[in-house]
This record gives sequence, structure tokens and C-alpha cells, in this order.
Amino acid sequence: MRKIIPLIALLCAGGYFFWAKSQTDSPQPITEKPVSPPSKKIVPAETKSTEEVVEMPSANEQEVNSDSALMWAESDVARQVLHESGRLPVDLNGETYLEIDVEALKNLSIGDYVDIEMPGVEGSYDAQVDKVQEHASGNKSVQMNLPGYGSVYFVNFTIGKNSVYGNLTLPSGSYSLEAQGNYAWVASKKDLTRSHLEEEVKLK
Repeated sequence: MRKIIPLIALLCAGGYFFWAKSQTDSPQPITEKPVSPPSKKIVPAETKSTEEVVEMPSANEQEVNSDSALMWAESDVARQVLHESGRLPVDLNGETYLEIDVEALKNLSIGDYVDIEMPGVEGSYDAQVDKVQEHASGNKSVQMNLPGYGSVYFVNFTIGKNSVYGNLTLPSGSYSLEAQGNYAWVASKKDLTRSHLEEEVKLK
């Protein structure tokens, strides 16, 4: 009996040895690690701006545009031309010389607004055309009121072929304007003598 036990143990050990070896020799399944796809570098597509580029006029261009929109501007050329013409009133005093846009005056229609911001005239007022009259002589009269100031104040222009006469009765005072072509003078009536005012009434 004692001889059988070591023999059984020996057989068990040998069997375990062969079993373990067979496990080692048998091919083991290979588990593949998932291969992550190569990372792609995302480059944002170039976007085109839909905003329209607006070119702003330069300071010089703005000045030109502003001047071209004026109906009247102070002018040394007007001073020279009118003095050389020899047709200035002898009693003229405190006048300012202007270049005026006669065509713009002629083209005014009822309802149009005119900014009375004139060199030589104190204050700035919005005048509205309320009457336009064509005369048989070919002259044209344009009458304006000052909204918000009542009927006491008004601006009238009489436009002839080669001349313009203006009468401005404003909160800041009363003024006369006379033009030969596009060259004019404007002066406060209080600076003009009575003889000139009487002559002006005769002309009208």
C-alpha cells in the first residue's frame, strides 16, 4: 500500500506536467487592440465676409461736397466783380459779398425748404416756399415763410434774367440782397440810408 501512494503521486505530477505544457504550447488567441484612426487636423475654411466695404470720402472731398450744396457762399471774387461793374449803390454800408446759385433759386417749388444760413445775415432759419409766381416780364418771384414764426417774418426773391433782388425779414433783422448774375451783396437795412430804400421800392 505504501508503494502505491508514491506511484499515484508520481503519476498525478506527471499528468499535471503534460497538461500544463500543452496549455503553454497551444496558440493563444491574439486580441488586437483597436487602432484609432489617425487624427485629422481640422483647418477652418476661409470665410468671405459679406459686409460691403463703404469708402468714406476724404476730408477734402467732404469739404467740396459741402460747398457744392450751398445756395450762397461768401466770395472775394464777387466783391471784385461788383466793384468793377460800377453799379453798386453809393450808400452801401456793412455789406457782405456772395456768390449765389441762381439756378437753384429758379428751380424752387412750393413746399421746398431753404436753409437761410447766409454770410452777412445773423441767425439760421428754415424757410419754406409757399408761393411761386411767373411774371409777364419773364421775372420769377419766390416767396417763403418761416414755419413756427408766424406771418410777420418772410423771405422773398425776385429773379430776373441777369439780376436777383431779395428781401429778408427775419427775427434777427431785415436785410436786402441784390445780385448781378451770380454775384451778390447782402446788407442789413438799418445800415442802408433812406435814399437807397426809397429807390428799392421804386424798382419793385
